[in-house]
Amino acid sequence: MDFVNDRSWCCYPDGLLPTRRAFLRTLAAAAATAGVSIPAAAEVVEVPAGDEPIPGFPLGGFPAGSVQMNFNENPLGPSKKVIAAVLEDKLQACNRYSFIDPLVDAIAGHHEMPPSNVLVGCGSTEFLQFAPWALLKDGGNIVLPVPSYGWSAGVAETMGRQVFRVPVGEVGIVDTAAMKKAIRSDTRIVYVANPNNPTGAPISRREIASLVGALPKTAVLIVDEAYHDFLPDGNAALDLVRDGASVLVLRTFSKAYGLAGLRLGYAVGPESVLDRVRTVWWGDFGINTAALIAGPAALADREHVQHYVEVIDNGLLQLRSGLKELGFQPFPHRAPFFMVDFGGPTNRLVRDLQARRIFVQPGAKWGMPTFMRISVGTGRDNATFLNAIREITA
Repeated sequence: MDFVNDRSWCCYPDGLLPTRRAFLRTLAAAAATAGVSIPAAAEVVEVPAGDEPIPGFPLGGFPAGSVQMNFNENPLGPSKKVIAAVLEDKLQACNRYSFIDPLVDAIAGHHEMPPSNVLVGCGSTEFLQFAPWALLKDGGNIVLPVPSYGWSAGVAETMGRQVFRVPVGEVGIVDTAAMKKAIRSDTRIVYVANPNNPTGAPISRREIASLVGALPKTAVLIVDEAYHDFLPDGNAALDLVRDGASVLVLRTFSKAYGLAGLRLGYAVGPESVLDRVRTVWWGDFGINTAALIAGPAALADREHVQHYVEVIDNGLLQLRSGLKELGFQPFPHRAPFFMVDFGGPTNRLVRDLQARRIFVQPGAKWGMPTFMRISVGTGRDNATFLNAIREITA
């Protein structure tokens, strides 16, 4: 396989694979070369492509001047205080291995929890990868909504574990009642993103608690809170951890804190759950020196996060109003992204936008070929996108 020009093998930042079957074939081939046996994956589902092949993204990075509304990143960038902290340090000790204790202490203090309830990783993706390895190594299955962030489900499939996908309801609302019905005695992971990605729908404190109540004794509820700043009740899952529930809360510095390129995230959970994850966790060696400096500085600058949330809220209003005026139907939820129904396959529309250096996500990646997921950008980015849609669809 040409790993440079063939994107079918690549894990995207959205936790999806252009074709999961291609990924599994590649993994199996690599395993065979290494003399390792990979069991057949359970319930491999091909995502319908819509009107033409699902658009990818440019190799080697985006063109200069691109409008990137595809990965839900912070369009404002990191806090100036974070940049100052990293520059002041000058990475003078980067010839030495780093230690994570000061960062763990900062995160624990931020949440008023003991450091023993915190693990840090190379983005929250590290835990989306390692949690299935730890929790499913002896068997079991995973239950999750669909569409949703699919990284852990993909890992489970490569392990040969069953994946039970529960369709979301109207306007992408997670059907927690149906998810509870899908949980079995051998379920080991129940996964939700809150708010759900890509639909943006929030899951209430009551619904999160009801999922915990439906878990068998050996199962863990993973709550992926990459966008928790937009939840009506952003502490619901953390409160369950404080109560000792079998919950693993994942958070990231890639979104609101604007540090996607530094790869930093963390998991919060009871020690009994974290001890299981530690069996496969990278420990001190997963975090680079710059990230260790940036993390505490980012946590301390709440004004930057509050400004980001205000920009996103204003951008949501700008984009939704503009799309409704053009006759399109966006989902109503509060998140730094949203789905919009264009009434017909969107792959070609996505390609037309790419030709103008505007990048969004085609809904076909999630089996929603008439939809598009749009990340909220700056006011200028949003206006550029709306003008392009107006011209292309005229």
